[in-house]
Amino acid sequence: MNKTLIEHRKELSENLYAYTYDVYNTDRLIETLIPHLKKAGFSKVTFKKHNEILKEMIHLIFIAQEERPIFHIEGTQLPLAWNAPKDWDKNYIKYQWGHLLSQNQNPTKAHHIENLALYSARCNQHIQSSMDIQELMIYGGILAQRISSIMLNRRRLFVNENWKKYIEELSK
Repeated sequence: MNKTLIEHRKELSENLYAYTYDVYNTDRLIETLIPHLKKAGFSKVTFKKHNEILKEMIHLIFIAQEERPIFHIEGTQLPLAWNAPKDWDKNYIKYQWGHLLSQNQNPTKAHHIENLALYSARCNQHIQSSMDIQELMIYGGILAQRISSIMLNRRRLFVNENWKKYIEELSK
């Protein structure tokens, strides 16, 4: 039986680990991150050689996002972030990599390691939808507040010495 969107969202809301499960079981996220890193110029990155560094980088990005999908909004009865219909059988967010500066509008700038973020399918396909993150600020309100908060956290992350050390390791 196929689930409805409401059923999927209810299951997400009832799972204490809905937002963290996929990130702390990172092999899939590492595997999906590597092609993005190769496009960003890290041509020698491999799953086996860089596993621990990539795992830590994913966790740092996730912490900068306050351990939620990038456009997660608090205070609603049912989550406003969810999976693609093919993944409604999962009671956790199946994260995907998205680009803050869209690939569509920024074919050369989009492929930078600091342009990647963890999205739910809804965040990536329905909220951002090929727009640059700055364009979403026009919506104002709680979404603009969320974006501002996350972008500040990310700026702090990317000047952190540990982050710089990891980038250096990936560049070797």
